[in-house]
Amino acid sequence: MVEHDADQNFMTTYKFNLPRDAATAIFVACLLLALTLHAVPALLAGLLAFVLTRGLLGILRTRDLYKKLRSHEFIASFVVGLGSIAVLAIITVLVVRLLEGESLRAFSLKVAETITQIKQFLPPALAEYVPQSLFEMRELASDTLKEHVNAVAGIGSGILRSLLLTVIGWITGVLAAVSITVTPTDETRHSVFYRTWHRHWSMLATAFKNVAWAQTKIAAINATLTGMYLLAVMPALGWHLPYVKTLILATFLFGLLPVVGNIVSNTLICTIALSVAFPAAVISAVFLLVIHKLEYFLSARIQGHRIGAKVWELLIVLFAFEIMFGPAGMVAAPVIYAFVKAELKRIRWLN
Repeated sequence: MVEHDADQNFMTTYKFNLPRDAATAIFVACLLLALTLHAVPALLAGLLAFVLTRGLLGILRTRDLYKKLRSHEFIASFVVGLGSIAVLAIITVLVVRLLEGESLRAFSLKVAETITQIKQFLPPALAEYVPQSLFEMRELASDTLKEHVNAVAGIGSGILRSLLLTVIGWITGVLAAVSITVTPTDETRHSVFYRTWHRHWSMLATAFKNVAWAQTKIAAINATLTGMYLLAVMPALGWHLPYVKTLILATFLFGLLPVVGNIVSNTLICTIALSVAFPAAVISAVFLLVIHKLEYFLSARIQGHRIGAKVWELLIVLFAFEIMFGPAGMVAAPVIYAFVKAELKRIRWLN
């Protein structure tokens, strides 16, 4: 086949092949559209559903040696589709039990009250811009919403749009995994365009699986270090922060987002520490700043080991995608870079 010959000797004997190159161009266009049209959540949801469905299909086919089950595809799509809802419900119940006694509403009020107390630590020129009470903060928020009602409505519609696209992406991922796995394995029965298209998306899904697993490790390590700090270091220094379990859980959940998640969780921790004592907030800021800087290298090292990339490579890619496509680009950057590197190795441009 022309495609296989070109793959084996790509560096020296590349030959133009319209179906193959068209499939590659359309695939690249899809990725660029997802980045520029803010559809990264839908793309990642689809990849996650694809990976889970294919993984479950592999387990079913391996265990079902006597072919007792009539349709592995139906079972896999049913479990992943409806099972995800059950998993979300179970996680919600576990989180509620874990945070028993720590009301999220009370947590929010604590953060708001602390913000109003910040002005005593600020220079007079900056303190005048901080509300003096919760009532004044509510009035300020209400006035701001009235002035920017169109922008707020746009944000709301944008969130609904993202949720809808994410659901569509999830369903598409399940259907794609089922339809691809039921096709014959003999490549000669498929066109060059189909083989190229299939290979690109399969490699992207593999890259997503590797990066997602690595990011989960990073989030777990970050939450563990933060938990040790909040539960051991702070009490040893004489400060007992409220809502510690909420903060640890938030650190893990936000930590699933590369870099950006740490900024959010660190802000919450410093705010709660400020409600206890100003020195506690300063020490927390220093500690979390160090953790935040180390997280860049930790993330790059773990993900680099998983996808075979150097630390400096991933750091450059993270910053470049953040500049070009914003926070969503930073989230998608490791996945896309892992795919690109795997593809370059496949055509022997990299060792």
